[in-house]
Amino acid sequence: MNAELKAFLASGTLISENKVMWGGEISLRISYYLGNENPPIDYVSSVRAIVFHDNSVLVVKEKNGQLYITPGGRVEPGEKLDETLRREVLEETGWTLSITKPLGFMHFHHLSSKPLGYRYPYPDFIWPIYLAEAGEFVPYARVPDDYALMADLLLIDEVRKLPIEKVQLMLLEAAIKLR
Repeated sequence: MNAELKAFLASGTLISENKVMWGGEISLRISYYLGNENPPIDYVSSVRAIVFHDNSVLVVKEKNGQLYITPGGRVEPGEKLDETLRREVLEETGWTLSITKPLGFMHFHHLSSKPLGYRYPYPDFIWPIYLAEAGEFVPYARVPDDYALMADLLLIDEVRKLPIEKVQLMLLEAAIKLR
């Protein structure tokens, strides 16, 4: 790991860590951090946000039924992180964003060899996570895909009771305090 990435990781506060398998062949360690530093752009492949609207949080339901509260997606060449976040949340949920600020990040470290044709940073990559406020709902801006089925605003107390990953609830609580 180079000095720039090491220094960036040290700027955050580790809150959780786990190992996952993607696609049955990519083994990763995911470390979740709170922090407000901007990541080294060369390591960023995607951005995410916890999106609030008054006393509600935006919850996305995947086609497989799983729920999550961090919509977002891949950075396209030439995009700034804020541009990516706004575009991806709009496409995924139909909501514009009026305010964004850094909340933390996810650090992914590959535990397996680089897959053939892999086009993302290797062996480490970062997904910044932002705190965001929803602006306007633009239903026709949502782009149907094979991933997100629907998105709804739910009261914060309802979200706390949902069957979502514990680390997402930890991020939610941190976002509420930062808000």
